[in-house]
Amino acid sequence: ADQQLPSAELVRPLGEAGSLAAETEAYLIENNVAVEPFSTEVLGCLPPANFTIPQAEIDRRLDLRGGPAQVYSIDPPGCVDIDDALHLRPLSNGLYEVGVHIADVTHFVLPGSPLDVEAARRAETFYLVNQRANMVPELLSEDLCSLHPHSDRLAFSVLLQMDEEATVLSSRFEKTVIRSSGALSYKQAQARIDDADSVDPLTKTIQTLNRLAGKLRQRRMREGALTLAS
Repeated sequence: ADQQLPSAELVRPLGEAGSLAAETEAYLIENNVAVEPFSTEVLGCLPPANFTIPQAEIDRRLDLRGGPAQVYSIDPPGCVDIDDALHLRPLSNGLYEVGVHIADVTHFVLPGSPLDVEAARRAETFYLVNQRANMVPELLSEDLCSLHPHSDRLAFSVLLQMDEEATVLSSRFEKTVIRSSGALSYKQAQARIDDADSVDPLTKTIQTLNRLAGKLRQRRMREGALTLAS
């Protein structure tokens, strides 16, 4: 009660003030971002690094590998945690099937397990200019749950039927097995969007997806969607 000055306990030094490493770690700690390595208990929940999808799991899912539509992802250059991908397939009735595929991380995260508890505590992956603070270990985020090209991966997929005005006529949700045909950067995708003379099938697919997305966006704005400035 007689103490007039604040007291503190030194837990550990972060490094020299002003250095990139020390300032970055201080920023993460100040914002309650977990930066410590994953515990032995959490790592013990992971499958082996050479995991392959069991046939029994494939049999329970919709298998989209080698199907009539090719799956592609579009991400920043150098992205290693590819968690979503798309496909588009023209249908015989003049409609389109649009597939949105999200990596099925939950297949590897059992409810109530140390991995589940730790992922919930971390809440999300934090991206900085020079590093990333992962929500789940790299074996999942950068490998088994990353939709790398030419690799079989588990996914949750929504399959939409749309017309030329991007009106969703039907939708269904499926647990799937997919195999991405390629990973494009934003720059590569934009170059294909801007190439009006190309007859390449992938370029035409991306142009159609962009056109449908534009119509969806315009409809949302007309109907009063909230726009937030970042």
